[in-house]
Amino acid sequence: MKKASVLLGTGVLALLLLSFAGKDRCEKSKENHEAKIALNGLQQPFADEALLSLNTEPLSLNEITVIEFEEEIDLGFDTAEYLPEGFNPYEGMVLNIDDIELVEFEEEIDLGFDTADYLPKGFNAYAGMDLDFEEVFSDLDLDDILYFIEEEEIDLGFDTSKYLPEGFDPYAK
Repeated sequence: MKKASVLLGTGVLALLLLSFAGKDRCEKSKENHEAKIALNGLQQPFADEALLSLNTEPLSLNEITVIEFEEEIDLGFDTAEYLPEGFNPYEGMVLNIDDIELVEFEEEIDLGFDTADYLPKGFNAYAGMDLDFEEVFSDLDLDDILYFIEEEEIDLGFDTSKYLPEGFDPYAK
């Protein structure tokens, strides 16, 4: 009986494989291909016109005419009645870069305590700022600098040791 079921299963499998004999192209894809060709034929005049417009010679700035449309706003009253006689809103509008003052506001940071209490008497943070940096850095050797990298501990919100085998050591070799 076992041989008969294996033989029957093999026959069914062979029939299934033979029934899937494929064609080179699906008929619908052939229709879609023909539709794409027809669509491209309809769009071709527009594409040609777009290429012609792109292949034009550049204009000089003097040949370009700019038309500015200024819309008049009606507020329902005459603003000139409320301004002084001879008022010119553009008077003094010449910009001189030398007249501009740069004002920087330093944001004061409040640490909640007086830092002077923790500094030595007579401490001057700006003392020695007139050093010759070439002289200072000529003796500097980058190999003598120690770099410390702090690793930030991440709290995932659960105890990972519950999910690891007993005696697990990630640093063991």
